[in-house]
Amino acid sequence: MSTHITKLTRAGLAGAVLTTGLSAALVTSTGSPAEARACHVMTSLELHEGAVIGERFRYCFPPDSEHPLPVVIERRVNSTTWVVVATGTGGAAYKCTGTATRTYRLKGTNHQITVPCT
Repeated sequence: MSTHITKLTRAGLAGAVLTTGLSAALVTSTGSPAEARACHVMTSLELHEGAVIGERFRYCFPPDSEHPLPVVIERRVNSTTWVVVATGTGGAAYKCTGTATRTYRLKGTNHQITVPCT
């Protein structure tokens, strides 16, 4: 597992199984083709044990390096309004309350989930 999942586990989210998906890709080149560097932004948004967990990282190679990105989790209030419920760098978590089904998203991405809070 990558180091960002380990950091979230240490933050009290032990046992979280997070899926990292490829949401965007950048290829940049500086100098000769031998120095080309490929970077991918990896994001995930999951519900685990009553918490909505979001992650955003830029992974570049070479060298193998991981850079945390800002994370903003928002909850839908109505068809046009979203409110921020959690923020962080690399990862953020929001403990759901109540039993209603709610929709959450990672701001600035296409990741959105509708989940029952328990």
